[in-house]
Amino acid sequence: MKRYLSDALWIAGGSAVTALGTLFGVRILTQFLSPGAYGVVSLALGMSALAISLVATPLTQAAIHYYPEMSANGSARDLLDALRRCFLRMAPWILAAAVVCGTVYVRWGGGSALLVVILALLFASDCWRSANVSLLNAARQNRRYALWLTSDTWARPLVASAVVAFAGQSSIAVLGSYVLVSVTLLILFSRRLWPPDAFGANSRAGSTHSAATLDTRIWSYALPLIPMGTIGWASNLGDRYVIGGILSVADAGLYAAAYGLSSAPFMLVGGTVELALRPVHQAAVASGNHRRAQELFRLWIAAVAIPCGIGVLIFATAHHLLAAIFVGEAFRSGSDLMPWIGAGYAIRATAYVFERICYAYGETRRVLTIQLCAVAATAIATPLGVLSMGLKGAAMAVPVYFSIQLIAAMWFAKQTLQKATLAVPSVGVEHATVSRA
Repeated sequence: MKRYLSDALWIAGGSAVTALGTLFGVRILTQFLSPGAYGVVSLALGMSALAISLVATPLTQAAIHYYPEMSANGSARDLLDALRRCFLRMAPWILAAAVVCGTVYVRWGGGSALLVVILALLFASDCWRSANVSLLNAARQNRRYALWLTSDTWARPLVASAVVAFAGQSSIAVLGSYVLVSVTLLILFSRRLWPPDAFGANSRAGSTHSAATLDTRIWSYALPLIPMGTIGWASNLGDRYVIGGILSVADAGLYAAAYGLSSAPFMLVGGTVELALRPVHQAAVASGNHRRAQELFRLWIAAVAIPCGIGVLIFATAHHLLAAIFVGEAFRSGSDLMPWIGAGYAIRATAYVFERICYAYGETRRVLTIQLCAVAATAIATPLGVLSMGLKGAAMAVPVYFSIQLIAAMWFAKQTLQKATLAVPSVGVEHATVSRA
């Protein structure tokens, strides 16, 4: 019980401070940057996020999935080594894609070669950070996890604002400061990250998996998730590129500021609850205790849906006040967009809980199908909204396509649970039967 309380406190505290850092980042950058400059930064970070979701996210999801099993076998340290091998295996393809895309952007898009190099460095550092913090959460080393993410969230805007104060409104200066912060924290927090006894004294000797077998299992789990990088990016960040193409980069910056403020509280709620419950839920699934897993799932839904519903009401009634507090004056005209985006992200946070059921039982192809439904709805709703109503139309499209995602996630989660409970009897049920006998 003491361990669970400590975990909850570190997760809740870290998430709260990280959320404040996110809001602080939006506030300080919108104070120092114009909508046009902020738009360039947002679009560049969106491209980095796309690369990370294509490369890092599938592999880290696989690591989270297999961690309980590997830890029980005394071979969890091998999981980090497997991730390192997988990243290195993808490195040549990543480098080739970076060269091709960078050349196109510089030669025909009129972009800066230095910006391409900075984004490549940011991508590399953030990928390895993502792998490490995911395993920290799976291992329930929540103190270091919280400190790392909190430091990153606060340091980036602070350093960026200091650089901009001296260098002027330069998107390259902002992104360069992000690289500096990311690499510095990676060096600091990666030191002795996994000491020899982190997973038990006999972790190496007790390993039951060869490197090749483990790599194959990770790739088998991760491969269906790789297309989801593009799909998830399109449904979460693609609208600002549609706005930039149809309207202007300044409009994309205005929208991105409203989007960041409106989505952050709901991402905080969903992320905090997931950090607290997903490792326990995954352990219950891995042990075959489906009754316990379903109890945790119901708790998970309630813990996400109720606060998100309250959040939607707050944005609907106080968006002008929130904009006055959390964004610069040049961006406050976008406050009318916030209730729509907030409602969409409340729906998205709930949909993600159902998706995690499919993740937990290894049904990653169903997760891919859910994401395909969401991106198909996004591809239709966002351009129609922008063309017909401008920025407000883009914001109104957000709850539409995330509702499609929620419906699909609920359907496939139901199918996954039915399949799992019919295939393997629950440990909890078996124990209950023995007790009655």
